[in-house]
Amino acid sequence: MATLLKKQFTKPLPPDAKIVSRTVKDRSGKAECKQFAQWTDRNGKKRSAEVSTGKDGSQRIKVEAATWTAKFRDGEGTVCEVATGCRDKQAAQSVLDDLLRRSELVKAKVLSPAQDKIADHQRKSLSDHLLAYVEHLKSRGVRADRIKTTETRMKRTAEACGWRSLSDLNVDSLEHWLGTLTEESTNDESRIKPISAAVFNGFVESWVAFGFWCIGKRMAGKRWHLNGDKRLLTNPFEGMRRRDAKQDRRRVARAMTEVELTGLLDAARRRPLEDAMTIRTGPNKGELAARVSDERKAKLKRVGQERALIYKTLVLTGLRADELRTLSIADLSFGDVPFIRLRHSNEKNRQGSTLAIRSDLAAELREWIKGRERSEKVFNVSKGILRIMNLDLDAAGIPKVDADGCVVHIHALRHSFGTHLSLAGVAPRVAQAAMRHSDIALTMNTYTDARLLDTAEAVESLQIIRPKACTELEPLAPTLAPNRVQMGQTESFPDNRLEVKEDTENYENCEKTAGFAGFLEVGVTRFELATSTSRT
Repeated sequence: MATLLKKQFTKPLPPDAKIVSRTVKDRSGKAECKQFAQWTDRNGKKRSAEVSTGKDGSQRIKVEAATWTAKFRDGEGTVCEVATGCRDKQAAQSVLDDLLRRSELVKAKVLSPAQDKIADHQRKSLSDHLLAYVEHLKSRGVRADRIKTTETRMKRTAEACGWRSLSDLNVDSLEHWLGTLTEESTNDESRIKPISAAVFNGFVESWVAFGFWCIGKRMAGKRWHLNGDKRLLTNPFEGMRRRDAKQDRRRVARAMTEVELTGLLDAARRRPLEDAMTIRTGPNKGELAARVSDERKAKLKRVGQERALIYKTLVLTGLRADELRTLSIADLSFGDVPFIRLRHSNEKNRQGSTLAIRSDLAAELREWIKGRERSEKVFNVSKGILRIMNLDLDAAGIPKVDADGCVVHIHALRHSFGTHLSLAGVAPRVAQAAMRHSDIALTMNTYTDARLLDTAEAVESLQIIRPKACTELEPLAPTLAPNRVQMGQTESFPDNRLEVKEDTENYENCEKTAGFAGFLEVGVTRFELATSTSRT
C-alpha cells in the first residue's frame, strides 16, 4: 500500500465570492447538485472551488494542497502519511520510493525503528527542533529567564553559523564563531575584547544540553535515562572544550564593609524624598527647597523605607534578587524563631529552604507587612533595581568599582552576607548551610572576600614559639585591639564580646539571636567559632 495524493483542506469563503449551483457526477456516475464559489484573486485570475460547511456552520471552500503527500506502510506495519514538499509528481514519487526502501530495511532488521525515526527528524528544520526543546524545558519547570537566555543564544548561533537542520550541527563552526565574538570592556568602552569565559561556556553548555536532548537523554532529578525521543545517534557537541571561568572573571563582586552597608541603607532611605525636593535649575540649584505635597512625601518616605529594607533583607539572609522578588507574605513566619520559607519553585536549585531571620529584621518585616493580604508580595523589587542601587551607592559616596576592579552590585550583597558570616566566626559548614551552597569551596572562596578578613588578629592568636616577655603581655591584646571596621581600612575586626557581656540584662537575648554580629550593632551569635582546622 503506497500512493501519492494531494490532501484537501478548507479555507474561509472569500469576501467577494459568488455562490453558484452545479450538477456534477460522482465516481459511480450518479448526478448530484453541489454549490461552488466563484471569485477573482488579487492577480485578476478567475477561480472557483466547491463549497462546504464548517464545524461552526459557516460556509468554507475546499482547496487542494499544492504539494504531494506520500501514504505508505512503514517497517512496523503502521500506515503513515508524509508530506514530500514536492509539487512535481515524479519528484514526490522519488521521495516515496526512498521511504519504501527504508521500511524494507526495517522489516529486514537492517535498520532499527529508532534509526528510521531519526531519519524522519532530519527532514524537519532546526527551528522546529529548537521550539520543541524550549517546550521541553518549560515542562521541566526551568525558570523563564533561563529559558529565554537559552533560546536567544541558540537562535543567534544557528543564524550566525548557517545551521538549517540537525545534520548541519558542527563543533568546528561553533568554536570558530564563538572565537569571533567580542564585547565592550566595562572600564574602557573604546577597548573591544573577546567574550568572557563565562559567556563562552554559557553558549557551549546550551548546545551540549540540546545535543543530549536530541539523543534521548532525559533527567529525572539527579538521575537520567536514554528513553526519550531520539533525533540524533550521537551528541555532536559532547566533550566540547570550556574555558577557565576562574581565570577570566570580568565582574568580581566586592563585599561591603559594615560602615558602607550602614551608609547604603541610610542613603536608600533618604534619597527618594531628597530627589523630589531638590531644585534642578536656577539660582537655588541643588537646594532641598522644592515644594512637595504631604501625600507625596508620605509615599516617597515609604518608597525609601522599602528600598532600605530590601537591601537589609538581602544582606542579612543571602537571598538572591529573583528569590526576594517572588517572596510572598505567606512565606514569612514570626514565631519563637522567625524564618522565611523559600518555596522550591522560587529557589535557584529548586529544592526549597528555610532561612532564619535576625530578630531586628524580623521586627521590621512584621511592621512592614502589617494589615496586608498574605497573598501579596513582600516587596516590589523593580527590574531596574541594579540602576537604582547605583544611584544609592553614589548618594552614599560608595565607589561602585574599587582600585582592584571589584564591583558592588545587587548580587554583591549576597557576597557581603557570606563574608560577614566568616567575620562573625561562623563555622564554615554552618556558613555553607546559610548560603545554601552545595559545595563549601563556593562559600569559602567565591562568596568570602578575603580582603575583609582579620588576618592580623589571626596571626597574633598563634601561641607557638612566642617569647616569654610577649606572653606576659598577652591579656592586654584583646583590650588594645580595635573592634570596628573604619572607612578606608583594608581589614575588619570582629566585635569585642567583653563589652557585650557587661550588659547582663540583655546578654542572654543576644546570645539567642540568629545571624551574624557587627551590622547595625545588633547582638552576637551562638554559631561555633572558627578553629585552626577551619578553611578560613
